[in-house]
Amino acid sequence: MLDQSSEPSSANLADLDGQVFDLVVIGAGIAGLNALYAAAEYLPKGARVLLLDQKATPGGMWNTAYDYVRLHQPHPMFTVGDLKWGWKKPRGYLAARDEVQSHLCRSLSSVREKIELQTGFLQTVDTCDEVQTDQGPMAEIVFHANDHEASKQIVRAKKAVHASGLNYQLAAPLPLTSEGVVSIIPQDLKATLAQNRDSPVVVVGGGKTGMDTVLAVLADNAERKVSLIQGTGTNFFNRTKFVPTGLKRWTSGELISRVFRDVALMNNGDNEEEALAMFRRKYTTDPNANHGVFLYGLQSEEELAKIKSGLTHTHVDYLADVIDTPKGSQMVMRSGTHVDVAAGTIFVNCTGSFFRSETLTKDEPILSQNDCVLRINPRSGFHFLTSVAGFFLTHLWFRDQLRGQGYYVLDHEGLFRKNRNAWVSASAAQAYMNQVIAVQNLPLTLLDRCGLDLDRWYPLPRRMAGLIRMKSSAASDIAHCRRVLDRTAERFDVQSAPLD
Repeated sequence: MLDQSSEPSSANLADLDGQVFDLVVIGAGIAGLNALYAAAEYLPKGARVLLLDQKATPGGMWNTAYDYVRLHQPHPMFTVGDLKWGWKKPRGYLAARDEVQSHLCRSLSSVREKIELQTGFLQTVDTCDEVQTDQGPMAEIVFHANDHEASKQIVRAKKAVHASGLNYQLAAPLPLTSEGVVSIIPQDLKATLAQNRDSPVVVVGGGKTGMDTVLAVLADNAERKVSLIQGTGTNFFNRTKFVPTGLKRWTSGELISRVFRDVALMNNGDNEEEALAMFRRKYTTDPNANHGVFLYGLQSEEELAKIKSGLTHTHVDYLADVIDTPKGSQMVMRSGTHVDVAAGTIFVNCTGSFFRSETLTKDEPILSQNDCVLRINPRSGFHFLTSVAGFFLTHLWFRDQLRGQGYYVLDHEGLFRKNRNAWVSASAAQAYMNQVIAVQNLPLTLLDRCGLDLDRWYPLPRRMAGLIRMKSSAASDIAHCRRVLDRTAERFDVQSAPLD
């Protein structure tokens, strides 16, 4: 069984005001935990480290995710550093929310063996900045208990990682005018279904959350009427074909790094729609459907078949409102179409939880002037996966191999809000280019300890062959990716530049 222990909250955190640490890590989600795990390899034994987070336990968004969410990649490829899951589940098992959160909690036990770790949960960090002191430049962190702003404390550290991760916040129920329907978010789905056994369900949003929700409703009651409002439609990477199981790991599929290279080379900085169409035909579960976006979601062919057979109706449109009329409730679509809905219909807002705030996240550089503060955020992003960013950025930071190596930063949030398909093209180019540069600079033994590497799904001989191919075309591939990123910055007026 998975170790279900969790890190206790720190409501009674001891007075730390004025103390100095070797390292402070802000954020105990997948990004901050990977940063902490990596940093522990370089800090001297017994180094003083402080971990701060707003939530009561480690796990970031997994503490508040809907209870039927599962990973969409095999669980070994979602971890902290190279931490094993400690169970005997099949390799392809997709871990559930509570299993993921528990695994992330376990990572702290490993680092405690190397460093003196103090945790501060239920804490809000006001600022994390580099300051000049009598001992030279240091990181200064100002924080307080979540519900007690007057408890403000200030600590300093030789180094600090501010792992704010992605701009994630829970969605709210859709503000529908009709009084004859029910509007909820995924976190309320199971209880609402139990209270409304015969009510139809309308899932609003065709991304991963929407697909998870359709499957959850059908699993609860296969006879229930379920409709989907999917906008322009979402493409999903074909997990059945490209994350094969059994002997097929030797004979079929493709290294994920090669897929990223292919996606990066499809794009020239001006043709994101054409590049998406090529990707859809080659890599997705539904290549003949003219879906409009791809957001790095994975789906199996079996999941798609269940969804298609279980849906009563699919609307390729956007929901504007639900209103009451003399004939009953009606959905009003953005196109102007009106669609009748039964009384008591349950509307589930599955339109996503990333980059939903009214304002952009504060734009701060990855590195402070004297490299005391490392930031993992969506405005100066190193990789669209903050987990990968936490691992590689921290290793490179402690090795003094970040600046001037050719790595690019990208304003992921700014570009995502302006054009999602351009974001996919640019983020794929950035991810592949930064990976190629890291492979050239870091020892193979370190690269092999990155449990997040999806290439590890394949046997070692295939991975080594892929590594040789990657190095053989490195120069031309890097040059192409730079042109894509430079052109994207020019077209959309977003940051996309070398990390200097």
